[in-house]
Amino acid sequence: MQMGRKLLDDMSVRMEAVTHQNFQLTQQLIEQNGEDYFNNSAQDIQQALRDLYGKQEISLQQLSATFRRGDLISRLQ
Repeated sequence: MQMGRKLLDDMSVRMEAVTHQNFQLTQQLIEQNGEDYFNNSAQDIQQALRDLYGKQEISLQQLSATFRRGDLISRLQ
């Protein structure tokens, strides 16, 4: 989701505007910036988790509950 947002920002369009007409641009941006999209998205997620849990260790159960409740998604938006 985060990677898609970064791609759409670079394209300066909304999701609804992605069509077969601009697919080539979409593909080029992913090829050129895919690793950056991934790394920046991972950093966004790490920061959102720090905002939610501070420096405490996060168990897998807590992480699962965070996704179920949508806490993380609301932080990322």
